[in-house]
Amino acid sequence: MHEVRATVPIGHTEAVARIAQKAGIKRVNISEILVHGAELRREHVVSVEVSTPQAKAFIDGLIASSFLTMDECSITSRELRAIVNREAVGDLTRPMVEPAPDVIQDLWQGSHVTWSYVGRAAGGALLMADGIIHNSAVSIVAAALFLPFLQQVLAAAFGLWTGDRGLFRKGVGAVLTSAVLAYAAGALVARFSGGPIRYQDFRGPLASFLISAVIGVAAGLSAADDSGRRYLIGVAAAVHFAIFPAWLGAASVIGLPRKSIVLERMGTFGINLFTIATAAVAAYAILGSRRKEFQLLRRQSAGSG
Repeated sequence: MHEVRATVPIGHTEAVARIAQKAGIKRVNISEILVHGAELRREHVVSVEVSTPQAKAFIDGLIASSFLTMDECSITSRELRAIVNREAVGDLTRPMVEPAPDVIQDLWQGSHVTWSYVGRAAGGALLMADGIIHNSAVSIVAAALFLPFLQQVLAAAFGLWTGDRGLFRKGVGAVLTSAVLAYAAGALVARFSGGPIRYQDFRGPLASFLISAVIGVAAGLSAADDSGRRYLIGVAAAVHFAIFPAWLGAASVIGLPRKSIVLERMGTFGINLFTIATAAVAAYAILGSRRKEFQLLRRQSAGSG
């Protein structure tokens, strides 16, 4: 469930309300506000509290409208825990499909490489490295709980799919940061702990491809579902990603196996990245979300380059 607010010039209020009604929204709230900017002016806030599909239809209609631009309009969307009105609970609580701005801006926010991001990636990578050297399931699972990988891979994939080069660059940069930190953590832990590397449960390319496809589809479905448990899918993906660069870093200190094994495992890492990204975007698109919606959003919004 979502609350959507559109702040628009007073002359556009009726047209915005008609977009809401066309989306099947029966109740539209309109209030007048004073906006303090270069000059003092009056505007209207058109707000609705509706199911997720209706929120998506309303936002899509606003973004596609020919009479509104983001220079004169702003749209906010927030998830709600409950709505009590005359609508049937079964209709109100339908969780799919999330509005395009919710999906894209969540990916943008998760792909900024801040000091907090580096701290989480480094801490998780150290635990992952400890887990593979000592074959500790506890360390591996603990690392996966906060290792940033999945959301950043999805950012790169969605950026490429929608033509948002800024999001693609952000996602790729964040994934590379996580991978480099995982490699460095593997080397550091191996330097102090020594060897051998006791974890040997590496899957072959085919098995990894099938597992990655399942994770990717689940990730794409959860991106479209405001009741999805994204963090649980992120745990599965983090193990599937981070274990390879952490292993390579540790092996580069303790001793690399024969070349064919190294190439196979690094190839599997690439297969995992590509498969999860592709499967996630495909699953999201199959749900009915069109690439055009994101391209319209990108053209309307500023600062995504």
